[in-house]
Amino acid sequence: APCAPGLKEELLCPICYEPFRGAVTLPCGHSFCRGCLGRSWERQRPACPVCKERASPGALRPNRTLNNLVEVVLREEGQRRGRGAALCPVHREQPGFFCLEEKELACFACRGSERHHGHKMRPVQEAAADFRAKLANMESSLRDRAKDFGTVRRSYESISRHNEAELSRLEQQVKREFEKLHKFLRDEEQAVLAQLREEAQRKQGLIQGKMEQLEEESRALLNEAAQLQADLKEDDYTFLMTHKNRKRRIACTAEEPEAVPAGMLLDVAKYLGSLQYNAWKKMLDTITVVPFSLDPNSAAGWLSVSEDLSSVSNCDYKFSVENPERFTSAPCILGSRGFSEGFHTWEVDLDGLTNWRVGVSRPHGGSHWTFHHDSRSGFWYLYHLPGQDECWASNSVRSQAAPGNLRRIRVELDCTEGELSFYDAELRSHIYTFHENFGGIVFPYFYVGGPQGGAKARTLRICPLRVRVQEDI
Repeated sequence: APCAPGLKEELLCPICYEPFRGAVTLPCGHSFCRGCLGRSWERQRPACPVCKERASPGALRPNRTLNNLVEVVLREEGQRRGRGAALCPVHREQPGFFCLEEKELACFACRGSERHHGHKMRPVQEAAADFRAKLANMESSLRDRAKDFGTVRRSYESISRHNEAELSRLEQQVKREFEKLHKFLRDEEQAVLAQLREEAQRKQGLIQGKMEQLEEESRALLNEAAQLQADLKEDDYTFLMTHKNRKRRIACTAEEPEAVPAGMLLDVAKYLGSLQYNAWKKMLDTITVVPFSLDPNSAAGWLSVSEDLSSVSNCDYKFSVENPERFTSAPCILGSRGFSEGFHTWEVDLDGLTNWRVGVSRPHGGSHWTFHHDSRSGFWYLYHLPGQDECWASNSVRSQAAPGNLRRIRVELDCTEGELSFYDAELRSHIYTFHENFGGIVFPYFYVGGPQGGAKARTLRICPLRVRVQEDI
């Protein structure tokens, strides 16, 4: 039944004339909205707005009964308005059915109308219960999906923390690597400057010696000139008597000065000619170049990658931040460079490993790596197992064996011809060739098994390139 008008009047705040919101009662017995009373007291001294009796904020008491009554009345009025809005717009009757085809309410008259002919109808209560059950399942599904989103978000948080720590570590390592180059250049600079100063000092010594010698010979010539001037004043007998010795003396002192020889200037071209190029060529002798680096972001938790990213070994398992590129089911790692065209080759030093794989792999496309690594899942490799006397190819259909374990393998990948070949790099002998359509880009792939029986962990290493500088015009 609808609420009596007098009751509704009693549920209105005397200040805002709206249903009570957070009703509080003063000692005088009058009730108000808490917010309305607070705003009223901001403009005047605390007192009851109705009877003007003095009051204080500490005297306010929540009126739970009044609040509950307001909530009940408002809920009932909302339900009545809802039922009024749910009347059939055509026949103005209370709907008793729900059309499953049109997904709308229908009254008894609508059920037999042409519009709903042949449609499946269900009573309102049954349809509501059915959809509530489905929504409950959907709610559970949404909560589960929200948990999945939370899991992915935590993965991002973990990656963010990892990147922050990795940034600091990489900055320090990059600085160390460049400091090595700076030190080489500083040492090379000091060596060139030392050579320059040594040549300048040596040539300055030669020049100083020549200058002193010329100064001495010049003084001798001036002394001889002065002596001749004195001889010219002698009498004829005396002049002629000493003339023979005088000519010999003049012949000894009147030689021509030696010309300045070549090579007395500093050799500018020796120090500035192709200075940077010559320093770069020397630098090549001090650095190691590999055809590609290992990708530590793909390394399984068992693997430890060297600082220069050219070697890897199997050590104790350590937790690594979860990311799509990382192997999780086997101690594997990829090279950082992918190949999709052209011819490429690299060599791998196995350092006595007995449990290994060397080959190529397709990228996994954003999902986690499969447990089975074979040609059907995009892996092509040569492998060896502990205690075996042969090496095998991963292609189970055309698998072939190479006798004994290998120490160094040469891999040749011809993307154009679709060939992946393996050679014993020490014996320079062919082992096996895959003839496959690799289906796009492939990355170098390695499996590094753990040590057996407490033995020392072995290291798989990408062999450095032999760099040659060819000068041509």
